Amino acid sequence: MTSAETPKYQAKPDFIQKKENSHLSYLPQLDGLRVLAVGMVMLGHWVQWKWTHPALMALPLVHGVTLFFVLSGFLITRILLNENHLRRQKKQGVLHFIGRFYIRRTLRIFPLYYAVIFFLFAINLPMARELFPWLLTYSTNIYQSINNVFVGDFNHFWSLGVEEQFYLFWPWLFLLFSKSKRLLFAMIGIAVLGIFVRIYLAVEVGKWMATSYFTLACMPMLALGGILAWIERYSTAFLNKIKHPIALPAVLLFYLIGLFTQNKLGWIWYKEIIDEYFFAILAFFMIAKASVNGYSGWIGLILKQPFIQYLGQISYGLYVFHLFAPTFCNAVLTQLGVNLSELGMLIFYLLFTFALSHFSWILMERPINRWKQKFPYLNS
Repeated sequence: MTSAETPKYQAKPDFIQKKENSHLSYLPQLDGLRVLAVGMVMLGHWVQWKWTHPALMALPLVHGVTLFFVLSGFLITRILLNENHLRRQKKQGVLHFIGRFYIRRTLRIFPLYYAVIFFLFAINLPMARELFPWLLTYSTNIYQSINNVFVGDFNHFWSLGVEEQFYLFWPWLFLLFSKSKRLLFAMIGIAVLGIFVRIYLAVEVGKWMATSYFTLACMPMLALGGILAWIERYSTAFLNKIKHPIALPAVLLFYLIGLFTQNKLGWIWYKEIIDEYFFAILAFFMIAKASVNGYSGWIGLILKQPFIQYLGQISYGLYVFHLFAPTFCNAVLTQLGVNLSELGMLIFYLLFTFALSHFSWILMERPINRWKQKFPYLNS
């Protein structure tokens, strides 16, 4: 998944580049949540489908994408709130505000994505050429919503399409609704609309991919992150209630009760319609706690480890590459005549994905990211 921008990087030869302090301070524990999100998706795609124990099968690993959505909505909205405020103070034009946002997002997201799809088109990976127009336009989620089909190793790109479609209209809300409360109501309205859209798609259309992948059906998760960013900026008192020590455990317990009792209660509609939204609420509280470095003890220790921070930094590459790992790794092992255990295969997939993501970051993403310094945010 794409990771929203953090303050600019300070060029240092360290394994992990240190972030500079700015008005929009770097939130290190959020990188740890990115690692959790991409790790959930990897396990879900690589091994969960092989599990037979009901409890393991019920684990919501697929909701790693949901966590990414809420996190992206939070970080992008946080940036836009700050930028639009400074734009008005400095009396800058709309084009500066919108243009700077899109240029920086383009430099962060497009190079790796298009390098991957052009390469896979060239080697004729199954479905690469069939899907090429949809891949070029970040719209495989629309293709899958219409056709209700899996698209092979490109199946995870639906979420990148949702993110790009989110970026297309979200910044304009800050211009249409200049008053802070109106903006909040707009975000709440989009979230509510998305819920009704999902109900309609589930009940009337009956295509589960449309229910899960259609852009408007995903907006509640992204909007929820935006609402959290608004609360952080404009309502400290309410934010303190969200950060109460009992809040996150209570929401987690509520979610787990629903998750593990839905089948016994005969809630057929639960998984398809509202489970993801309930997880998004859980993600909302997880991110709120991480935004103030609120995780302590062994969780906080893990989240601040340099390697975890680095994995969060390259999480976009990890997400882009991970679903191609089984195809390429299995092809290599077949050529070599090597048979690995299931654990061995999982380790091989992890190493393959990490290696590609690491070198992609070092050789392409980080150098291109430095171009963003030519289009700095107003507080940079």
